[in-house]
Amino acid sequence: MDEAPIPGARVRATTKHGALSVDQIAAMQPGMARLMDELSRRYWTLFYAARARNWELASYMLKESEKTLKTAAVARPKYADDIGVFVRETLGSIGRAIESKDWSAFEEAYQKGISESDRLHDKYNKSFLRFRLPDHPPEWFDLTPR
Repeated sequence: MDEAPIPGARVRATTKHGALSVDQIAAMQPGMARLMDELSRRYWTLFYAARARNWELASYMLKESEKTLKTAAVARPKYADDIGVFVRETLGSIGRAIESKDWSAFEEAYQKGISESDRLHDKYNKSFLRFRLPDHPPEWFDLTPR
């Protein structure tokens, strides 16, 4: 027999700073705008890491991008199916190019990711959102392969 859910306002967690309700914790979770900002910075770094042939950093950024998208699927379930396909197919192609250290295949898969992102933004009436790859690498990473 299923029990009735306890309202989130009544469930509390204690931190060293005080008690928080589950509802308060939920309100602090990132929304799509914050998650997509993180994703765009990782996707930017991913490109320049691969271009520098720092496949280890590129692989790391790809995995972190996947984690961000999986969080987005939980935060906004209406996008979950499309996010799942994007992770499997688009990021999957990028991952295979990284594994094989194939710059040409990487660049093609990466550009397809941008096109697919645009298509999904169009689908959800967000055509004003377009990723543009900056013409320079992020300044906070040393992209030199180790």
